[in-house]
Amino acid sequence: MRTKAKELPAILTIADTMAYLSCSRQHIYDLLNAGRIRTYKIGRRRYIDADSLAHLFWS
Repeated sequence: MRTKAKELPAILTIADTMAYLSCSRQHIYDLLNAGRIRTYKIGRRRYIDADSLAHLFWS
């Protein structure tokens, strides 16, 4: 029996991304600093573009 893949929202918080990727906060920031993922800063919060996560895995 196949299950439906969980669709991601358009943007994720750092904590959501950590849970989705099962990785540390430092690894997320390493990907960010390497230019592998795109983020947006709104106020004091940083959000990750879900398309850049998809591109990370499918390229």
